[in-house]
Amino acid sequence: MKKVLVILSAFALFNVDCKDIQRKSYQNKIQKKRRVVHRQVGLPDAKQAVLIDFDTGEILYEKNSEERCAPSSMTKLMTLYLLFSSIRDGFVKKDDEFFVSNAAQKMEGSRSFLKAGTRVKIEDLIRSIIVHSGNDACIVVAEGLSGDTNVFAEEMNRKAAEFKLNNTHFTNPTGLSNKDHYSTVHDLAVIAKRLIKDFPEYYHYFSEKVFTISGITQRNRNTLLGNSLNVDGLKTGHTDAGGFGLVASTTRNGKRLISVVNGCSSEKSRCVASNNLLILGYREFSNLRAIQAGVPVEKLKIWLGNRREIDVCTHEDVNIMVPRKFINELKIDAKMKEPLEAPVSLGMKVGELSYHYGNFVSKKYDLFACQEVKKENFFGIFKFLISHFLFGASQNNQT
Repeated sequence: MKKVLVILSAFALFNVDCKDIQRKSYQNKIQKKRRVVHRQVGLPDAKQAVLIDFDTGEILYEKNSEERCAPSSMTKLMTLYLLFSSIRDGFVKKDDEFFVSNAAQKMEGSRSFLKAGTRVKIEDLIRSIIVHSGNDACIVVAEGLSGDTNVFAEEMNRKAAEFKLNNTHFTNPTGLSNKDHYSTVHDLAVIAKRLIKDFPEYYHYFSEKVFTISGITQRNRNTLLGNSLNVDGLKTGHTDAGGFGLVASTTRNGKRLISVVNGCSSEKSRCVASNNLLILGYREFSNLRAIQAGVPVEKLKIWLGNRREIDVCTHEDVNIMVPRKFINELKIDAKMKEPLEAPVSLGMKVGELSYHYGNFVSKKYDLFACQEVKKENFFGIFKFLISHFLFGASQNNQT
């Protein structure tokens, strides 16, 4: 067991001018190993809200984030995930065309006014779903990929189960109200995170403000796009059952945040709530790149090998959002069983790393061997044992 104490110096906090958020001290709270900052935030009348760190998935703020609610058109993020998956896996191409059925043309709610009997390119359907929030485009995609909307909904639920979204169930690809169609703002944030992470090549579609198809031009209902925070996605939603909702995201100084609000009373209310959540994240937290992937973070002693010591590293960057209050209390722990008996292969998992401050403990990151170690031959082992017992371990720390 080896513990490494690293105290990181404070980073400059982002300067964000927002009079709507008044400074108050916040409390740190542990809930299922999630970081939650409790603070008065301008969330007008949002019934549910969550703010997460894209890199770690940790919660920076939450309000009824696990409460089941009607996801409305934010449902379409999962519809798009399945469509992007089909393109990635080679089942369809963006230039392929799907047939518009009578059922698609007759869809209620927001739509792109697609005509039954015509064929529409998949890329145009992507834009129709994102910019127009087209229910008709969603039906075309569901029928084109699965042949039937009910079968497509089953595929949506299988993907939700894969993502471990235990409070999400879909009955349709559009988000139209149904008592068995529900999600949570946290689950929606997870879907958004997976969309951005798994399909970065398609994310640019979410920042498009206007799209024209069949001679009809409509604007994106996400009015935060391109604002002072440079919001670049993702999806609005509204039904009588769910109220007004918005999944939003932006990046500042290399740190991406995702906010989700729902149950708001108006389009303006959801935009104010989303904007204030993102401001909170950048204002109250410092972004630290504590560990860089592939860079040694600690030494590990080896027993009976042709090396006595190796470096260990992570295979992913460890980016940390730390509240200002705890910036000087941040500690990083590397836990390894040592000495580790040879042989050790390059890239072999040898331990775990985590960070903590206050009462918060992060998830665990795997540590891997940066060098290969071969088993020492008989004479080498004999020499090592004699040296070890005669002079002690301190005489055998050669590399």
